[in-house]
Amino acid sequence: MRHDRAEPADVFRRSDAAANAGEDGFLRDEAVELLREKQQLEQAMESRPVIDMARGVLVASFACDPEDAWEILVTVSQHSNVKLRDVADAVTSAATGKPMPAGLQEQLASAVQARQAGRRRSFG
Repeated sequence: MRHDRAEPADVFRRSDAAANAGEDGFLRDEAVELLREKQQLEQAMESRPVIDMARGVLVASFACDPEDAWEILVTVSQHSNVKLRDVADAVTSAATGKPMPAGLQEQLASAVQARQAGRRRSFG
């Protein structure tokens, strides 16, 4: 994993005075957007293991399936306005004995109850 990333705009600065300004600007904007997207994908790949571990914790703790565990994590993230990877980190940390923030604990309990109630209705 590399941490010596240059800013996207710095990578694509051009000193070619003969280049067409419009084309140069378009290409620079496209390159900056591609670098942003690449950085987002790298971040998502780095976050994936902790999210998968949190799903496993929820599956084991609440006897739900992996899809329900995913929905629980997403619901908690959306309702608490906390990034999904941070919710997942809190869930996995709680499994090792670290206290979960009260707000996330409440959102998690609510999301689990809602999923379990929904499952009972669909099988009831």
